[in-house]
Amino acid sequence: MNNNTIDNNTAHYRDLATIARLAEDYQQAYGRLIHYPQQQVVYHVTIEDVCLALAQVQNGEVDIDELEMWANLLEMRGDIDHSQVEGLLYALANPEQMGTVNHEKVTQLINLYK
Repeated sequence: MNNNTIDNNTAHYRDLATIARLAEDYQQAYGRLIHYPQQQVVYHVTIEDVCLALAQVQNGEVDIDELEMWANLLEMRGDIDHSQVEGLLYALANPEQMGTVNHEKVTQLINLYK
């Protein structure tokens, strides 16, 4: 499935977009993921999505400790294409290898990828 054939009007797409951006109600969207199939890509994570998510952390809307789980989720879901941000998600998902994530690093990442 490519960008031209993805239906962004579905609840599945909207929930994945909410999670990718750590937008309002993202925690409720986590609970609905179990109902969605993962055989086809429904959402393509972009640099903009990740910057929006990191901004949520920077603004205190999302706890910095949630980034590792969030990054792992985006990497493992079959309905999410994360290839555009693969290296960044890997770094966030593996703090034991890539270094602990703190607010200073979040700010640096936002500035680097804007």
